[in-house]
Amino acid sequence: MAELTVEAYRKLVYTKAWQDWRDPEIPEWIDPVGAILDKHLGTPIENKTAVIADGERVSYGELSVMARQVQAGLTGIGVEPEHRILFFATDSLDYVAMWLGGLRTGAIPAVVSDLYKTSDLLYFITDTACRFLYIDAEQIPKLVEIGAKLPASLRTIIVRGDIDIGALADATARNVVTFTAIRATAASTSPSHLRHSNDITYMFYSGGTTGTAKGITHLAYDFLIVPARHGAMWEYTADDVVYATSKKYFTHGVWPGLFIPLSHGATAIITRDPPRPDVVLDALGRHGVTKWVTVPTVIKNALEVMRGMKEPPRFPALSFAVSASEKIPPQVFQEFFDRFGIEMHDSIGSSEIAYEWIVNSPSDFRRGSLGRPVFGCEVKLIDDDGAEIRTPNVAGECCIKSPTSCFFYWRKYAKSRETFVGDWARTGDSLFFDEDGYFWFSSRNNDVFKVSGLWVSPTDIESALNDHPAVLESAVIGYTDPDGLTKPKAFVVLRSGHAAGPALVDALKAQVRPIGGYKLPSAIEVLAELPRTTLMKIDRKALRG
Repeated sequence: MAELTVEAYRKLVYTKAWQDWRDPEIPEWIDPVGAILDKHLGTPIENKTAVIADGERVSYGELSVMARQVQAGLTGIGVEPEHRILFFATDSLDYVAMWLGGLRTGAIPAVVSDLYKTSDLLYFITDTACRFLYIDAEQIPKLVEIGAKLPASLRTIIVRGDIDIGALADATARNVVTFTAIRATAASTSPSHLRHSNDITYMFYSGGTTGTAKGITHLAYDFLIVPARHGAMWEYTADDVVYATSKKYFTHGVWPGLFIPLSHGATAIITRDPPRPDVVLDALGRHGVTKWVTVPTVIKNALEVMRGMKEPPRFPALSFAVSASEKIPPQVFQEFFDRFGIEMHDSIGSSEIAYEWIVNSPSDFRRGSLGRPVFGCEVKLIDDDGAEIRTPNVAGECCIKSPTSCFFYWRKYAKSRETFVGDWARTGDSLFFDEDGYFWFSSRNNDVFKVSGLWVSPTDIESALNDHPAVLESAVIGYTDPDGLTKPKAFVVLRSGHAAGPALVDALKAQVRPIGGYKLPSAIEVLAELPRTTLMKIDRKALRG
């Protein structure tokens, strides 16, 4: 198919439902918590279960009270509108209450993974210039280690869990309060602090796989637009029980697994444990999950465990499952369908756009593709010269136009100018669209490399390797051999019952050879597991050493 006109391109990739969509009207002043939670008060949903956190059930009304208790407690220790609160913790009911209570005060939650190292914690405290730090007791040793280096901007430490307050205060020379004390405060009778629709209201941080982690700033109207768009695309209802395995410091956890369900009166499942197969399968069955939002690693691990079961569990309530973060091997789609009886829908998004921007939906999907643009998100592919690509099956960097796009990278002017160009945000993902208007993943721009003058995408080699019955998952990088030449190097994780050896290496190379001799890995290393970033993506930087 030849290059399409602008009109033909738009007709192909944007569905009639997309064309008909209108975002909610945005008022000048917004109550973020009211938009997703308090709007249900005084309705039948008030007494419905909002969150199940490690077995503890909390209704919408009870969750609203908790948010107002935290609002009062935070106000009592000096939290004011526009103060940044750094979250260095993991999922819990307290974590949810801290998010909501912080928003009610007008403070700006800046959320990062608690898996980061000690030096990273110091960077986040310094970069955000946060006055308040919310931290799990398990992470206190990291804080103590940097106690003498803490910037003057940090005033108060809020600890969830048991801790020697005096010892921590001495080690850090800061005020220390427990989250228990915050929660014990009488619920505030003050209304939520209203935010201007264009106020910075919350922050994520990028994974930092290609450099220093960047603060991603987002505005108040996200709390109206994101639930409306994705609720319509994925057909959220008040009858849904939603389980997002990603932690709530990640956009792929907090939006589909908490804020969007709350906005639609659904029930959100929260687990403090990592998403091990036993934890995931138990949650799906115990709570009758209807929507499962996850990542490929969790899917592959769950399927591997189910293969070894004489009678694998069934999940009759589950009606929708969606993955993101990495490309899913074709054979995994089929195995998932065989095991669960429903399709696994792929999608793609980023913290910079608040959440997903291309998705498969229950009523419009193509197995293996990323799907079509999310309502309200415009998609443009560009070549190396910045020219727009409107020819099917030609890959280019994906750019997204959406009001939910990051306002700017916090304290990163040059990176902001590089990524956010006019109305468009550059994603760094190379995609193409097919003759029917579905988008497909090609590569991450910073992962591709040249071999003998030819571009190589790791995903092509990984897909070939994953087709071998012995391979659970794989990752490919470019590395420089002793002769100074760039060659592919593969890392594989084997399925149970398979062992490494020369014969297997030869078989895996033979698996790749049909797609091009220059793509043949010059080395294949077997690992027990692939290294992951804090956002559960393959850590290629760690593989490169």
